[in-house]
Amino acid sequence: MKNSFKLVVVCILVVLMAFPVIAQRKKIVIWCTDKEVAGFEPLKKEFKKKTRIDVITEIQAEPRSKFIQAAKAGTGPDILVGAHDWVGELAKNGLITELNLKDSDKAKYFPVSIDGFTYSSKLYGIPYCVEALVLIYNKKLIKNAPTTWEKLVQEAKGMTKGDKYGFLYGIDNNFYNNFPFIGSQGGYIFKNVGGKYDILDVGLDNAGALEGCKFIYEFVKQGIVPTSANNGTVESTFKDGKVAMIMDGPWNIKSYATTVGDIGVSKLPTLNGKKTVPFVGARGFMINNSSKMMNESKDFIINYAGEFEGQLSMFKSGGRPPAHVKANLESQKLDPFVKPVVDSVNDGVAMPNVKAMAVVFNYAAGMVDKFKTGETTVENAVKSATKTIRDEISSKQSRYE
Repeated sequence: MKNSFKLVVVCILVVLMAFPVIAQRKKIVIWCTDKEVAGFEPLKKEFKKKTRIDVITEIQAEPRSKFIQAAKAGTGPDILVGAHDWVGELAKNGLITELNLKDSDKAKYFPVSIDGFTYSSKLYGIPYCVEALVLIYNKKLIKNAPTTWEKLVQEAKGMTKGDKYGFLYGIDNNFYNNFPFIGSQGGYIFKNVGGKYDILDVGLDNAGALEGCKFIYEFVKQGIVPTSANNGTVESTFKDGKVAMIMDGPWNIKSYATTVGDIGVSKLPTLNGKKTVPFVGARGFMINNSSKMMNESKDFIINYAGEFEGQLSMFKSGGRPPAHVKANLESQKLDPFVKPVVDSVNDGVAMPNVKAMAVVFNYAAGMVDKFKTGETTVENAVKSATKTIRDEISSKQSRYE
């Protein structure tokens, strides 16, 4: 009898000791920013209901750098949520796992979002939202937005006087904001061949890029955009009702609608009859190569976060335009500002996801600053900066791919 009792006690102790390990294996940990947490809550509940696996979101101020450090040590979260331009560095260092999706499954998403999470022809993430710069305008000051930049310049010039402006954008030290004009005329960062960037083929000084830069200079030359205009001043000036039109991102639309009131949003105008080409950003889910919950994590990001219901649910909770095409079409019925964002996305190009972009941003922002202030000519600034970019990348090619 005593031996039987001891045996029961031992069995209970073994179960109790094992329980924390079992419990630990039945959860998926996600690292993300504070702005994304709300959008994931419905997914977490649905996933747990069907799989009995908890999904834990841990907010990180700097998820990218912290993930790299942890993943290199074989630790960190199961899933990382972040921007598509993180993919190159993470994939090259073997920190995130490849995802094998059929072409029919990839076709569910905007092609540019799949391009963003593709590195060396391999897919490393499931996109959940897309975004690109748009034209936002105060309907109290201008009823309809111009559909061409040439017309916008004419109208903005007539509205600019003193501390009132017709049009503003963050021109100062910001290549992201200036690229749409360069891209519109045929300039490009790196040539993409078969899903892989040729980082030695830099197209920032071709004829189209020069044409785009000359148009940027027109904003300053004609007194429309001050050389010191940055994102902060553009945002505050628009909220104060002192500028009719701005080029900004969809992340500020709801704030503007609340503060300014009656606003309009449209895709970026054409330039010289050609569509404007903004950088497209996509955010999505990537899986840690060291995850002990690999299959479960794939199930979550592909079959829950990646499907119609999941992406629409995230939109309703978080407000970001879905990368899933059908979910996006449905979201347009709920929010009239989604469609113009998508129109800009469809005109845009995914920001290259290779480390060489750091070199581009380092010199291209200064390139625009030099000619907009009159320090040198457009051609000299463009040629000089592009040569520097090529030289630095070619001297350390393997590092920047």
